[in-house]
Amino acid sequence: MTTPLPTEWNVLLTRPAHQCGELKRLFENYNATVFIQPTIEILPPDDWRDVDLAINSVFGCDVLIFASSNGVSAFFDRVKFLISEKFENYTRNLPKIFATGPGTSETLANYGVTDVRIPNEGYDAEGIVKLLASQDIAGEKVMIIRGNRGRDVLPDELRRLGADVRQVTVYQSIDLTEPSQEIASLLQCGKIHWVTVTSSAIGRSLVRMFGETLRQTKLASISPITSQVLCECGFPPAVEAGEATMSALVEAVVESVFKKR
Repeated sequence: MTTPLPTEWNVLLTRPAHQCGELKRLFENYNATVFIQPTIEILPPDDWRDVDLAINSVFGCDVLIFASSNGVSAFFDRVKFLISEKFENYTRNLPKIFATGPGTSETLANYGVTDVRIPNEGYDAEGIVKLLASQDIAGEKVMIIRGNRGRDVLPDELRRLGADVRQVTVYQSIDLTEPSQEIASLLQCGKIHWVTVTSSAIGRSLVRMFGETLRQTKLASISPITSQVLCECGFPPAVEAGEATMSALVEAVVESVFKKR
């Protein structure tokens, strides 16, 4: 007989608000009450010139890599702004496209880009490196579409494989510092049972925002890299997703909730 989930349990999502829809829906399927407190904000770059140059020169590349869904949206929204009437022709003629995981691939599909390669496992920079290492990319021109923060594993390793790598920053991720009084109070009183952490940047900002109050809840990490950051900050996660997807993150939390009952 299946043990029922609690009738009242509260989950805090810490992604930018516009990105919480899927995660919110998945948790609500398990009777969770979902709160949202973004810890980072996604902003456009201060200057679009480098992005515009990349948009115009992308067809001279052999490989185009999108490191995140935010990068996909920022890049193609800019393409639409510049050449809206020719957008479909633009997306039909792109070079080989790689994405770090299914979420990024799904965002690409929303823009009509469906011929996308993703790692078989390890939805991160290491996964992309492993995937491209199985091919001969020495001498190939690789363009990486990314934000202003992130590790240098991908460009460094691709250069080691002999690729000519260009990085293009298409958005900025900045930390938010002031939580809502309601969320701060709920956390302080131990009424937030789980907090999701879906990137290293979110993890660091979360710790800066709430500090020791996080001892009153459980953290759920989306990946080993995010877990490592949380551990370095002194707040090891209670669970880690089996793979870096929203559904796997929810499954990890729900499984832990079941075990507690």
